[in-house]
This record gives sequence, structure tokens and C-alpha cells, in this order.
Amino acid sequence: MDITLIHRMILKDGLRNFKFKNSKYQDASFEEQKGSIFGYRNKKNMVSGRGLVLTSLEAIEENKTLFSHWTPNIYRYGTYTQIKPRVTQGHSENNLRQINTFYIDFDVKTQKESIKFSDILVSSLDLGFMPTLILKTEKGYQAYFVLQDAAYVTSSTGFKVVNVAKMISQNIREHFKKDNLPVDMTCNHFGIARMPRLDNVEYFDKNNIYTFAEWLSWSMQQDDFEYLKRPNLFVLSGTEGQKQIDEPWYYTKMK
Repeated sequence: MDITLIHRMILKDGLRNFKFKNSKYQDASFEEQKGSIFGYRNKKNMVSGRGLVLTSLEAIEENKTLFSHWTPNIYRYGTYTQIKPRVTQGHSENNLRQINTFYIDFDVKTQKESIKFSDILVSSLDLGFMPTLILKTEKGYQAYFVLQDAAYVTSSTGFKVVNVAKMISQNIREHFKKDNLPVDMTCNHFGIARMPRLDNVEYFDKNNIYTFAEWLSWSMQQDDFEYLKRPNLFVLSGTEGQKQIDEPWYYTKMK
């Protein structure tokens, strides 16, 4: 299994290819500044915020066996509130640059609960969207639903993409909850997740990727998605080279 391929598939174009400083690639060409993600070596460090800001795929490759958690969605920047030890800052919704994936946490919290990764696959058949990736965790599983193309967050639309993406994510959670799977309904929709590693990937299918428009269309059919069921809302597909390339869809005539 090619973990590097999985990482690149999730992160898409969100990070630089090479480190800005101390790259092992001497002939690395100039690259424009892109986004940042955060990595943590264990859950204890994650809870205390002790981690690293990563801005390149090269840095991800160097740390792929060292991190247990990361942020699979891209932030505009990352900083530290202190250097020794390094405490990260910047993984907040108002700093999101692009959304690459939805992920669902399945946690067994009582002796009465149980789950197998095949339960997630069976429920996903009814959902109509199969997970790209299922990771084993200490208490259950984490399922990734990777987008075909990133959903870019821009100020020009008042960051509406984040709010709508959160509602899609919430509807996915609700689906699995209705199937009596132990879904964590409280975790951040676009925060810190398990990092895919050779020792935790239970299932992977690179063909299971869907567009934001497909997810949006599905979510608009759900009972809880009333926000988008408004006659003055139009959802348009983005096209390469046009202004709406900043986001895969955008809003017009919203009051």
C-alpha cells in the first residue's frame, strides 16, 4: 500500500511540494506559497497542542511514520504560541483554506456498543457514497470520504462554503447514527483527524471519490438540510479558468 499516494490524494494541491528551507532536493524549483496543516505525534500531544506546522508534501513524507494525528483539510497559515515545546496555533474554522475530505469518527464508548469496519461499508451502501479510506483507532474507526476536487474557502462569498460543508458533514453523521453505529457527533467537522499509516489502514479504494456537487445534491434531499431548500439559491458548477474556480460552486441571489 502506497501511503504517500494516500496522503497526496487527500491533501491535493494544498501544500508546496518541497520544504521552503532545508529541502533534500537541491534542484527544487521555486513554488508559490500555499497552505499549512498540523501534525501531532500522539494523542497526548494533540490534546495539549504540541505539534508541528507542515507546509510541504516533503515534510509529510519525512514524518509519515511519526505522526498519529494531522489536519487533512488545509489552513491558510499555521504558527506557534511558543517554541519550546512547540504549541501550534491556527487550526480554526476561520483559517480554513480548502476542504479536501469529510471524515466520520466511530467510537465505542460502552460495553453494549460494537462495530466492525464492514458495518461502515454496509451502511455506506445505503448512503450512496462509499468511503475512500477506513482507519482503525483505539476505540473504533475513522472513515474518510475524500472529495474529487478541493472546496476552496474564499472571503468573496463570506466563507459560506464552510457552513454548507459542515451541514453536509452533519448529515453524513446523522445517516450512520440512524443505522445505530457509534458515531461521535461532537468532534470538530474539519479539525484534527487520524493520519493514515501503514499500521492503521483497514480499507482503501482510490476510486471512491465524489464531487462536492454530488454531496451537495444528496444533502439537499435530507430532512435537516432546510438551509439550502430556498427558491432564491442557485448552485453553479465551477469551471477551469473562470472566476468561480476559487470554489467548486458559489451562491448568487442569496438574501
